[in-house]
Amino acid sequence: MSIGTLGKDEEIDREARRLVALLQLGNEEALFQGRDLGLYVEEGSYGFYVYSPDSQLWNPLSSDTTFRQRSLPEGLYVSLTVEDQPVSLDPEDDPEDIVPQIALFSSGELIPFELVIEREFADTRYIITGEADGTIEIISEGEDAY
Repeated sequence: MSIGTLGKDEEIDREARRLVALLQLGNEEALFQGRDLGLYVEEGSYGFYVYSPDSQLWNPLSSDTTFRQRSLPEGLYVSLTVEDQPVSLDPEDDPEDIVPQIALFSSGELIPFELVIEREFADTRYIITGEADGTIEIISEGEDAY
């Protein structure tokens, strides 16, 4: 584990900040490239998808190293609320039918959300919020907050 007795949990801090940076970059990419992107979150992992108007499906951005599927380090947990509704993070049965819970639209807007990253049995947690106008912010709560 990365929990230090004298400092903050660097691992959870790094993962939360990485996800915020990826969401902000994804929001910019959607706007500049004129294509809708989405974030699909599961227990222990997340990945970015792009919407194909031709097939009307969301396709993983697996060939893009920046937006590839990522696993959370062991011991970190996420919960997600989209438009004030809790979202189940159980994986879909059919990967072909995946619809991202968070959409980053080519207009620069996004679906409002709150994503919480925390470690079991620890007081520190990070809350990542997204507003309809495209604003993405991070808040740290708990013992190690700054």
